[in-house]
This record gives sequence, C-alpha cells and structure tokens, in this order.
Amino acid sequence: MTMSIRSYFAGRHVACMLAVARVEMLHLIHDRTTISLILLVPAIQIVLFGYAVNLNPKNIPIVIAGDRDGGGLGQRVRRTIQNTGYFTILGDGLSPGDAERMVTQGKALVGIELRPHRHSGADPLSGDPKVVIDATDPAAVRPALAALESAYWEQVAQFYAIGPVGSVDVEWLYNPEGRTAWTIVHGLVGVIVMISMLMLGALTLVRERERGSWEALLATPVNAIDALVGKLSPYVILGTIQAGVVIFIATLLFSLPVRGDLIALLAAVPLYSAAHLILGFAFSAFAESQLQAIEAAVFFYLPSMLLSGFIFPFEGMPAWARTIGEALPLTHFVRATRGVVLKGEGVSLVLAEMLPVALFALGSAVLALGAYRRHTD
Repeated sequence: MTMSIRSYFAGRHVACMLAVARVEMLHLIHDRTTISLILLVPAIQIVLFGYAVNLNPKNIPIVIAGDRDGGGLGQRVRRTIQNTGYFTILGDGLSPGDAERMVTQGKALVGIELRPHRHSGADPLSGDPKVVIDATDPAAVRPALAALESAYWEQVAQFYAIGPVGSVDVEWLYNPEGRTAWTIVHGLVGVIVMISMLMLGALTLVRERERGSWEALLATPVNAIDALVGKLSPYVILGTIQAGVVIFIATLLFSLPVRGDLIALLAAVPLYSAAHLILGFAFSAFAESQLQAIEAAVFFYLPSMLLSGFIFPFEGMPAWARTIGEALPLTHFVRATRGVVLKGEGVSLVLAEMLPVALFALGSAVLALGAYRRHTD
C-alpha cells in the first residue's frame, strides 16, 4: 500500500514536470525569433572570434631614425626587424628624434632611435638603440617586441661569438602553430551556452508575470520543484544542441582538433547548462521586471568571462581573483573543453571539472526554490 502511494505521488510529480515542460516547449517553438537567435548567434560569434580576433598580431608599423648614412648598426637592426616577420617599416633613415615623434603622433606603434657609440675604438656595429613604444594597447605589440628582442640578441651573440653558437630547441605542444582560433573557440563553447542559458532562465518567470500568465501558473497544482524542472528542461536540451553546433562549426571552419572524448564533454553540457539556467531562474524570481533580470544576468556573466581564464591567463591573476574564478562554472568548463579538444583528455578530467559545477548548480537550485516559494506564498 505504501509503495503504491509513493508510486502515485512520484508519477504525479513526473506528470506535472512533463506538462510544464510541454507548455514551455510549445512557447519556445512558436517563438521563432528566440530560436533563430539561439542558433544564429553562435555561428556569428564563431566566425568573428575565429577570423577577426588574432592574439599574435602582425604588420606592426615601425619607424627607424638616426642612421641616415646606412651604417653597420642600422643594417643589423633592419635585418633583425625583417627576420621577425612581425613588422612593417613605414619610415627608415629618419632624422634623430623623428621616430619618437611619429610614435607620439600615432603614426607608428614602435620607433627605433639608433645611437651608435661615439667612444674612440668602439665597434662600429655596436650601439645603444632606443626603442619607443606606444603602450596604449600593450597586447598589440608585446609579442612582436619579444620576437624583436630575441632576434636582436641572437644576432649580437652570433656576431661576437668565437666559434659555433648553440641554439635552444623549443617544442610547442598541443597548438604548435599558435593558432588563435584554437586558443579561443573551445572556450567560446562555454561562453555562448552560459550567456544563452542565463538570459533564458532570467526571463522565464518575470516574462510570465508581465504577460499575466504567472497567476495561471500559481493556480495549478504544480510545486516549486516541478515548475523548476519542467520549465528549464527544454532549455537544457537547447544548450546541449548549441554546444554541439559550436564545436561542429569550429571543426569545419578552423580544423579544430578534438583529440579527447567528445561524448564525455557533450554529456557534461546539460549539467553546465542547468547550472546557469537555475541561476537565471533565481534572478527571474527575485526581479520585478525583465530589465532587472537581464541586469542581474549581465552582472554575473561579465566577471565569469574575465575570471575564468577564457580571455586572460588564469595563472596570471591574483590569489583573490583565482579564488572567485574557481567558484565559477565557466572556469571548469573551459578547462574541460581545453583538455578534451587540445590535450586529448577523457572522462576522468570531465568528471573532476564538473564536480564544482554540480555543487554550484545545487546552491543555485536552493536559491531559486527559495525565491520561487517567496512569490508563491
């Protein structure tokens, strides 16, 4: 008798969840604009990030001054600049001070003022070049300057060496060509799913209140858990499809290698999607308008993008920022995708990274249920 009662209530809960999920799915199917954006936005972002963004910029404009007679120092500097492959020489043989002046005027990002030694007996190829850099955007010139400095000292070593000069054999693993698309796109999977799920979850209840359908939901025999699972289930499926679409497009356009267990990664997407959907649901339950819900979602996902290692190196952040980042689902999803896509990792890594995401989802569920019950009471 007891088992039959439990089965009845369990079946009733499942029926309620499925009913809510069916209604939400019908709303979603008829909302063609939302469906189009959810499928179109990932494709646009993949193209923009893959083709337009370059973390290793080339053709940096550079000017050279102070070597009007074509001395040995100037020839060596020009050869060094050309060997790096990073620069475009806009001006050469300028008057002393002109290189610095052109940088301050914004006509070049890097200027070199050649200042040969004037001491008697000094080597004609030696000197103290002054490099002037426009540091308003350091990321644009830092890789090029590192290559220039390395090439310069390599030439100095070869010129003054007594015998053969040794070289360092450097091997780049996982992304030997340093392709920006391979660096960004795998993390973009998590970013796109996070933003989509946060926004959809944040608009779920507050949109119904503004449309007047909130009262109808309260009149049904649906409790908080049934409503939460039923309303968010269709979007979890949608988030998984989104992730698959992004990976497929990235593989097709940029030959993104998927060296690890892709099935394990895709199996983790529903949990990752649910964590952000539930948090968005909590924002929606607390908010009084759609604008408030969207502002709360933006307040969460912007720090997530900055502190997760997607844009900036995680190891380069201070300890307090890394502590916050460890609590964010995007941090762990970026690590999981990087491991599976580039390093060939499998189920063990995905499970280890999804454990903190599960804890985050549980905490968000407690918050969402509390907010939901506050409105139903």
